[in-house]
Amino acid sequence: MKRHLFLLIGVGAVSSLSAQTLNLKVAGANRTTLLYAPSGLSKPALVFVLHGLGGDGAGMRSSTQMDKVADREKFVVAYPNAVGGTWDYAGAKNDYAFLKAIIDSSVARHGVDRDRVYVTGFSQGGGEAVYAAFSYPDVFAAVAPVSSVGSGAPTPKRPVPIRLTFGTKDMYPSSTFMASVAGWVKLDSCTGSPEVIRPYPTTNAKSTVTRIRYGKCATGVEIEIDSTQGGGHEWPNNTATKINAAEEVWAFFKKFTLNRGATSVRRDAVSGRPFAAVWRQDALRLEGCDGNDLVRVRDAGGRLLVAGRASEGRFAWSAPAPGLYVAELADGRTARVVVP
Repeated sequence: MKRHLFLLIGVGAVSSLSAQTLNLKVAGANRTTLLYAPSGLSKPALVFVLHGLGGDGAGMRSSTQMDKVADREKFVVAYPNAVGGTWDYAGAKNDYAFLKAIIDSSVARHGVDRDRVYVTGFSQGGGEAVYAAFSYPDVFAAVAPVSSVGSGAPTPKRPVPIRLTFGTKDMYPSSTFMASVAGWVKLDSCTGSPEVIRPYPTTNAKSTVTRIRYGKCATGVEIEIDSTQGGGHEWPNNTATKINAAEEVWAFFKKFTLNRGATSVRRDAVSGRPFAAVWRQDALRLEGCDGNDLVRVRDAGGRLLVAGRASEGRFAWSAPAPGLYVAELADGRTARVVVP
């Protein structure tokens, strides 16, 4: 990866002892980012969260609440500030050099794993995220735009895992978002029909979210879409009827890593961790996962029965009939479950 020289000219503490404002000089310009690093890190991932038009990193930090996920999952979060509140897709403001400088600084300060750098963003920041990931697929392992698709982004040199979040009453019609998805399906060489979960999660009857997932794509990447019926131009975090986007974005990101700095692959393919699930009373007890993974339960014929997120290795599943079932994690690992 080509390196861009930068000068660290100052560090200032902000609202938390684990958060810092980094001042970087990139291509002669002073740039700033808010960097959140929880305690107890060990070669952590780095997640970029890019603000929308006219916004800033502090506002994005407050609205997304990504810090809470980082505290539990032990990764670093960067909330960069665009020049004048506007990201430049064409790169004239050296925004991509700025993001790379943040990576270099995070590696030096917190030992960030360069193979697990991810980028998400809202609105114009979501578009910038797509442009960054497609322009530098050897840098970013996965991308997750929210209320944006990054129209006109360059064709990446490899398949890229992509997660999209939008509302049916967003700034653009659903057909515009899904047209981009159709292009991504070709880009990632996905085959077969997508899995559709409605509502998502199935454990919440009040949810207005439909999840679409293309899981059979080149090099093991995926395309995941969450569409909120009646949802607007927003970063959703209301789990009463919608989703917590920060949780879902991270759940998607953590499945992927760069393989030798070039190709995204599933992390379970690298770790080879075994997965087991045991039914006890009213819940599945999960072993060999991260404790808050997306879980699907199917019957012996493959029919989806329930889907949702585990909590600390426990997935609620009430009164199943006796028989053989299959529990499946989002990364593709499965485990047989016997209900006596």
